[in-house]
Amino acid sequence: MTRPLHPLKALMALVAGGALLVGCSAPGAASAATPATSQSEASADIVRPQRIVAITSETADMALLLAGPQSMAAIAVGSQSPTMGMVPDLARQVETTLPAGVTPDPEQILSYQPDLVLTTSRHGGEKTANEQLAAAGVPMITFESADFNTPEAYESALRTVGDAVGQPEKAEKYASELHDAIAEIDSQRSDKHPSVLALMARGGNVMAMSSDNMLPGLALRAGASDAAQTAGITATGTIDAELLIRANPDIILLEDFQGSGQAPFAELLANTAVQDVPAIANQNVHLIAMTEASSLAGINLPVGYRKIAELIAQ
Repeated sequence: MTRPLHPLKALMALVAGGALLVGCSAPGAASAATPATSQSEASADIVRPQRIVAITSETADMALLLAGPQSMAAIAVGSQSPTMGMVPDLARQVETTLPAGVTPDPEQILSYQPDLVLTTSRHGGEKTANEQLAAAGVPMITFESADFNTPEAYESALRTVGDAVGQPEKAEKYASELHDAIAEIDSQRSDKHPSVLALMARGGNVMAMSSDNMLPGLALRAGASDAAQTAGITATGTIDAELLIRANPDIILLEDFQGSGQAPFAELLANTAVQDVPAIANQNVHLIAMTEASSLAGINLPVGYRKIAELIAQ
């Protein structure tokens, strides 16, 4: 997480000592004022934004969970999809959506008169839009990819958004429940260490995920060894039959992108050259929903982690 491109100074003046977030430099490093009043007085002072614009599904889902649809001026359209959104039922209660893509339109966002913008800074188009929004003086919190790549990072992001939308107690509840659920699965970790390779598909390309992504990260956390590392894969990128053979995984996990199933991976997995790869020879190839084990999974991560842990333990 980076510092907001525009600090929430004006809103902090309204809070007068409340708990509204004004900055964050790393997961868990949210900066907030500490009230010198009683809990009831502090609660009354908390400013809760009422026209939140959340540009990406990750940020929209957190805001919906914590602030509710009534506080949203616009959200990423992906949050309304049951194959992408963490809380699609809440998302569908928001009338205005932002189109899918990595190049947000600053003018469109400003037209909603937001009192808080939640966004990410993973692509060039996002960074450019964020700079323009900051120049317009929009209160904004920006997250990086790393803020959604582990359960602990997501817990921190939840707390950050909770502070920003005036719902720190609700955020702490969800973050603590997530932490406890993940810890319980950790405690049941198998002593088996099969090699695992996680694949994703985008734009007609099949890619092997590096271990800093949520899906392979959860597999390694469950005790698997890293087949991507065996193949020399250090960053997420396109994979072909030769590289798959080099990785030689015992288990292949396929990210189910937007409900597309195994279809995007069919050609690679059916290639005659890879039929002796253990995962394929033993039919140990498994589809994992994005809503259960990806940056979009959020509070549903324990569901995906448990499935992955059970596969590792077989």
